[in-house]
Amino acid sequence: MMLPPTSTRSPLFALAVSAGFVLIFTFGFLAWQSPPRMTFTTEHEHITSPASDHVKSPAITDIIPLLYSSLTIAPAEPTFSYIDEGNNLTKLVLPPKPRYKKKLGKDVLILDLETRSLPSEKDFEKGEFHWKKLNHVSGGVFNHYAYALAHGYDYKFIKAAEFEDRHATWIKPSAFANQINDYKFIVFLDADATFRFMHLPLEWLLNYWKIEPHHSITMALDPWDPMHPEGNSDRFNRTLTNTGFVIVQNNANTQGILKAWHECPDDVRYQGCSEWKGPKFHEQSAFGEYVRYDYEKYIYELPCAEANGYPGVRQSHCEGRFIRHYWFEKSRIKGDFSDNMMNAITLPLQRIFAENTHGVVHEQKENVIL
Repeated sequence: MMLPPTSTRSPLFALAVSAGFVLIFTFGFLAWQSPPRMTFTTEHEHITSPASDHVKSPAITDIIPLLYSSLTIAPAEPTFSYIDEGNNLTKLVLPPKPRYKKKLGKDVLILDLETRSLPSEKDFEKGEFHWKKLNHVSGGVFNHYAYALAHGYDYKFIKAAEFEDRHATWIKPSAFANQINDYKFIVFLDADATFRFMHLPLEWLLNYWKIEPHHSITMALDPWDPMHPEGNSDRFNRTLTNTGFVIVQNNANTQGILKAWHECPDDVRYQGCSEWKGPKFHEQSAFGEYVRYDYEKYIYELPCAEANGYPGVRQSHCEGRFIRHYWFEKSRIKGDFSDNMMNAITLPLQRIFAENTHGVVHEQKENVIL
């Protein structure tokens, strides 16, 4: 559950935006609803029904940015407040002199990588798509795409080829290297990881985490359990970073790091790295065991509590304050996504009733039949 941000916009402007959104979203939603059997087309990526062949309904790529326009906070907003699972108000304060004061827009790529198609595609092709049937992979990807739309970032879903000699998760370093030259930042999430607050922009997080220009790779630490310290540690008993959430920044050292990571299992630069072609944790173990030690200055490690795990994880307080990674209980991904979407939808409705902006509230001073 999130609190609406403090805004400097005028009340009339905010009301106009909210009212406009409600009308557009309502008519768009009604137009999207269909008879028992829908006709699907690929043209312009619109879903149409026979009753609306001559009516162009708003595209979801237009609706989502409008949906979040009154919720999204500014990149350098001094504070961010939210209500946690225990119904407690938490207020976070940006460090002084934030680096990012303007939106980065298309300089940011939100990236999904898979060797498989989304399970939801088959249902859609058969005209049988339903939210309740959506699995966690599609739910996570939809969260990432909607987040990109909400903030004007670029988005790509890359379907990569399978490796013949190593686990599929090894597609990450080469994909990062092939995309980063076109962007300032790549933000990658596994399908079982989500943005907890879809109205919180990446620029604010970069400021909050104090990510600097020389940081090439940013990842969160894994949980550390004193009862089983070897569980998520490398051979030096240092906690591994988790590759389920990665921020890649375009700087002079990035390509070298990604090349070293990608080639690690070849046992040329790092003898013994081929051990991690197949066994857990694949590319994550290789990065933690070898690569990060050659590039310490350019690797930034976030606390596990900030960008890993989910509510209920006690080790290292890994409860996913900003990024949630559901190693288990993956079905909860859909709940995070739906909570975010409903928060954005119901805020304008709350405002209408609280401020009576459309005259929907009428007083009945006497309970008599006139």
